[in-house]
Amino acid sequence: MSQPNIFSNPSVNQGVLIKDAYQFQTFCPYLNNGLQNNFSPQCIFCSSIETISLVNDGCFRQCTRCKKQFKALFSKK
Repeated sequence: MSQPNIFSNPSVNQGVLIKDAYQFQTFCPYLNNGLQNNFSPQCIFCSSIETISLVNDGCFRQCTRCKKQFKALFSKK
């Protein structure tokens, strides 16, 4: 008993364009830059809010008072 070739099955071909092959829609707010601007600027060591972002989304920060680098916590909304 041989299995049919799944690549020649016309029901599989749904006409996906190359430019759309890796795009997806999601309901999850944590994907597709959903976390942007949701990090607290407060230092986890000295509680100062005088920190600078080390990456674009703000998840890693450096305190300007105690000079320590840390992973930022989520801010409460």
